Amino acid sequence: MMMLAMVAAVAKGAVMPGTFGRSINSGIRSRIHRGFLRGGATKVNSRLAFDYIGAPLSKKSFEPVTIEAFVDFFCPFCVKAAPTILKLAEKEGLAVRAVIYPQPWHWEGGILGICFNVILKNDPKAAPKYFKLLFENYENFKAEGKKGDVETIKKMAYTIAKEVTDMDEETFMKEYDDQDSPGVNRMLKNQIKYGRSNGIHETPTYTINGLIHGSAGSAWSVEDWEKELSPLMTAHKV
Repeated sequence: MMMLAMVAAVAKGAVMPGTFGRSINSGIRSRIHRGFLRGGATKVNSRLAFDYIGAPLSKKSFEPVTIEAFVDFFCPFCVKAAPTILKLAEKEGLAVRAVIYPQPWHWEGGILGICFNVILKNDPKAAPKYFKLLFENYENFKAEGKKGDVETIKKMAYTIAKEVTDMDEETFMKEYDDQDSPGVNRMLKNQIKYGRSNGIHETPTYTINGLIHGSAGSAWSVEDWEKELSPLMTAHKV
């Protein structure tokens, strides 16, 4: 699902007027970090991470440009946007780091966010593939969502998970139901708290180096992102 406040500051003179919004509240990020977990984001590789508490990564681990993406697994606009974020993090020669937060606005998105956190917590290497597969199965989840069938959606999510992990169904469902810290339900609550506390009110929403970016849309391609990020790349002499 290919979705975060940036630690690095935007280089002076590199921001185009009217393009960026306000910055993410670093104080809230720090309080969430101290209150719930000390470990920071779940790092998939050097350029992609899924952060479930809003804790900043070490500055040493950041590329010159970091994109935070807030996404809802049941949002039709995120279905278009999520694969692009993963491609940005995977593209050779592009010094961009992507960190992604589940940020559900639909009840179905909340279920899928918890399912995603089960994989993120227990098999982080599988998270990018699972993230992508959840969005690819949006239409199937949508059909079940109309019925209001929570258990069927959970079982569908597990069936998809079997494509990327060896976790058995009993363990998956037990993890899903865990309400304790640092259980996956608490993880999702912290993800939501981080987004809502910083004024994230729609998906997808992006930040670039700590500033909310109001222009980026779900239809943006990798090339659109490269064009937008070019001034920052130049400022950092990437």
